Amino acid sequence: MTDDGAVKGHDSIVLEGVTTHNLRSVDATLPKGKFIVAAGVSGSGKSSLIIDTLFEHSKSIYLGALSSKSLDLGDGDYRFDRITGIQPPVALRQRDGGYGNPRSTVGTLTGIDGLYRILFGAASHPVCPVCFGPTGADLLCPDCGVYTEPHSAQHFSPNRREGKCLHCDGVGELVGFSLDRIVPDPLRTLKEIWDGADPGTFAVPNCRKVFEAMADDTGIPLDRPFAGLTDEQRERVLHGSDTVYSIKLSKVTNDFRFEGILGFLERAYRNASSSARRNAFANYLLRKTCPVCEGGRLRTESLRPTVDGRTFPQFQREELSDSTARLRDALAEGRLPGQVRELVKEIVKQCANIAQVGLGHLQLRRPVVTLSGGELQRLLLAQHLASDLTGVMYVLDEPTAGLHDAETDDIIASLRRLRDLGNTVIAIEHDEAVISAADWVVELGPGAGSRGGEVVFEGTVPELLDHPDSPTAKALHSPPAARETAGPDGAEWLDVRSLTRNNVEDQSVRLPLLGLTCVTGVSGAGKSSLVASLHDKLRAALKGTAGDVDGIKHLDHVTYVEKRPIGRSSRSTLATYIGIGDHIRDAFAGSEEAVEQNLGRSEFSTNVVGGRCEACKGLGLAEVDMTLFRSEHVVCSECDGRRFQAHVLEVRLDGSSIHDVLSMTVEDALAWFDRLGHAKIVKALRVLAEFGLGYLPLGSSTATLSGGEAQRLNLAGELNKQRRGGTLFIFDEPTRGLHPADTRHLLALFERLIASGNTVVAIEHNLRVVAVADWVVDVGPGAGRAGGKVVHCGTPEELRASGTSATALHLRRALGKPTAAPAPPAPVSSPASAAGRPARSVPPVPLRAGADDLLPSAVAIVTGCGGDAAGGGLAPRGLTVASLTTVSEEPALIGFLVKATSSTWASIAPRPHFCVNILSGEQSDLARVFARTRPDQRFDDVDWATTADGCPRIEGAFGFIECRTAASYRLGDHLLVLGEVLRTETDGDRRPLRREGLGNTTEYGWISAGEPAETGAAP
Repeated sequence: MTDDGAVKGHDSIVLEGVTTHNLRSVDATLPKGKFIVAAGVSGSGKSSLIIDTLFEHSKSIYLGALSSKSLDLGDGDYRFDRITGIQPPVALRQRDGGYGNPRSTVGTLTGIDGLYRILFGAASHPVCPVCFGPTGADLLCPDCGVYTEPHSAQHFSPNRREGKCLHCDGVGELVGFSLDRIVPDPLRTLKEIWDGADPGTFAVPNCRKVFEAMADDTGIPLDRPFAGLTDEQRERVLHGSDTVYSIKLSKVTNDFRFEGILGFLERAYRNASSSARRNAFANYLLRKTCPVCEGGRLRTESLRPTVDGRTFPQFQREELSDSTARLRDALAEGRLPGQVRELVKEIVKQCANIAQVGLGHLQLRRPVVTLSGGELQRLLLAQHLASDLTGVMYVLDEPTAGLHDAETDDIIASLRRLRDLGNTVIAIEHDEAVISAADWVVELGPGAGSRGGEVVFEGTVPELLDHPDSPTAKALHSPPAARETAGPDGAEWLDVRSLTRNNVEDQSVRLPLLGLTCVTGVSGAGKSSLVASLHDKLRAALKGTAGDVDGIKHLDHVTYVEKRPIGRSSRSTLATYIGIGDHIRDAFAGSEEAVEQNLGRSEFSTNVVGGRCEACKGLGLAEVDMTLFRSEHVVCSECDGRRFQAHVLEVRLDGSSIHDVLSMTVEDALAWFDRLGHAKIVKALRVLAEFGLGYLPLGSSTATLSGGEAQRLNLAGELNKQRRGGTLFIFDEPTRGLHPADTRHLLALFERLIASGNTVVAIEHNLRVVAVADWVVDVGPGAGRAGGKVVHCGTPEELRASGTSATALHLRRALGKPTAAPAPPAPVSSPASAAGRPARSVPPVPLRAGADDLLPSAVAIVTGCGGDAAGGGLAPRGLTVASLTTVSEEPALIGFLVKATSSTWASIAPRPHFCVNILSGEQSDLARVFARTRPDQRFDDVDWATTADGCPRIEGAFGFIECRTAASYRLGDHLLVLGEVLRTETDGDRRPLRREGLGNTTEYGWISAGEPAETGAAP
């Protein structure tokens, strides 16, 4: 008799008791021969179930079956009770970071280059190696009398000595340092050239000091324009001299010879040991086409032979759609030798698969590093489509990541084609269109990390949409966000001209400052090229070396936050990646116990010998070699997984050991370090919490993070470095890998950046984000040579209403359907938004059941202007509030309760702006003043200043929140006031004044909902 699991295994893949990573003994049944989507918020456990467990185990079974000597060849750290019904697995993972080789091209990645080499080796006729003229049937040149060797595939490979151009070593271009880039403006002085040099280049102290010593010794004036120097002086600046000078740096004196700017750059670039170090020199490098092979990468003898009248480089330069059509015609008309006809059919078939996923505009010679993320994903998918395998389990990790909505339909059709061939297709996806197109959905969740790891739902899409506890269903049902753009009135603008890179030529854009701009367009349209050129233009303008930018005076910095894979070392943790590891170690090293034991910061590091457990080298896990089986990791028996030696763990900081702190979640650590007053740690942890990563432990390895978690950590790490005003932030697909429910964290952070005086530009495909942007730059209309043009530069509403591009079409489709939403309570007032800022519509606010739930833990005073403006009677007014709380993160809203009969709030409310002052610990007397004196006397002896919007701001406070009144709602005898956060500021050197009790009243006059909202004079 067969059990139920075995029966289901015939037509289903069954997983039982999976505990990999955060999974909680998960059971799942996946029907074979279907298109299945694994959904859920980022970090919920989708990859742990589908890739780390199902795929890795299936791979180990099938690879192990190939050899009797290998019982388990998988490399996944998976845990499960039972898996049945598995099929041969094929995976398409997120692999943006693995194609940095400049020799890797579309042709080499797909293998089509190899087919073309075989074609030319078999069907082309060799030329004379002397005069490069035609040879006879016997390979003899009639003019030179020289024989040549017959062709082989190697003669058309730029990586083999038989075929590659020796001048450029088969790369097709020469790379060198350009004087025009080192000295872009010859009218600048040598001092200005050094001051404006990129960090890490010839601006390093030792190079500059030895240059200044040489200049002083040889009489080269540092304040003379470069163009005014003599030929001999310019030669010394660029190529140095043989004189040795003694230079003192950091109390150490060494002998140096100035090797010149070019000499220093060439040596430093040649000896750079990391890509980050080499990237520091990128702005001074110039790439030019090899003059010998003219970019063909092959030697001349290999550049001349033809097939059907076309040379090998000509096939390489043509768009795949054109070359495919040419070869089809050649086959139909019999222009090709019989021995290569089947080979040509295979080339045509593979090229057709690439065109089927919308990549017919690519060229075989196109370097992979220049492909957009969406283009690379589809190119990898096209390789699977070409295989024609059946009975296979395809596992795809976000196949639509980086794709425009116009291209998603093609991907869905391709996935269904794989299914229709008799395969099981499992896609990990966040895209709403892909989820809606699935035959079967398995959703992990409900939250992320320790809050997830369970199967929330299994079934069809209609069943999913009716499931009440599904975060994905809620996201699919949620209405599109609404936001009105501020328009050009009162805004400052940035105008940038002559943007040129790759397929983008001489384009111009206009961007509003202090707003959110989305750059849109199909994959390959030129979005990344446009933004990269924009970044370069702005950097040059900030250095005063470019005349193609207007409005640069409003900017101080420009930061490009690119999407990139984070470190996957087992030693890389959340704390070290975000940059707070040293601060945590310093905090422990400064404790009394550590000082008494003479323990420094290194003893509290898991990477340094001294304090770490040497049995496990600070990892907390010990590896057990299983010989024929995969090595297992078990908790270290020496430290019991706590990573440190006993004497280090005995050191306590406010009662917690270093292991206890690294085990804390971000949320718990934020509150703990905030109480201890570690401002730098709190600042970094607050950014992580804002990105929805508060559930992750500080000591968790970055190797265990999901794609969405890694993306958010990468963004948080960059933003933690620079949280200042006057910066233009450029983000490359920031929502990539994020569930719709996670996108709100990103938008909330964008709002905070903008409110702090920054500007945000994001390359984005998510139409929900595009729809709420202040400005849209749409690039297209097509991809490759059909793109590269700015087809729209305006508001999302203008694009949606009149645009003809693919973005405009899909924006209308996505936002055209009205969605009913529950109405909020009737507002008492809703003042108009201030000029110059976007006025956003306020979504329904879920009011809390009891007023006591809204009581805060810190003392807050709301201040504003009251009185008669016409009669010149405006005066500062303020009252203590009893309910300060965060109501919404998107948009950023705070709320508080006041008595409906409050005369002070009635005086403040008619004006649109107010401030919430969080009092500091030393302002307890001030709290009594506001609680026990009359409203018109509270500011008599208070130090205060006026904000830009005219609101009184109490000096010496821990922090303040500048707000614009959004709405107010009547709740019995009280008003719930909602304020839109415009700007926040805290003083990290102060501590907030906290309430001492939760009764009806407190020492400072706090009142529960049932008591009067204001007190008069003290009794």
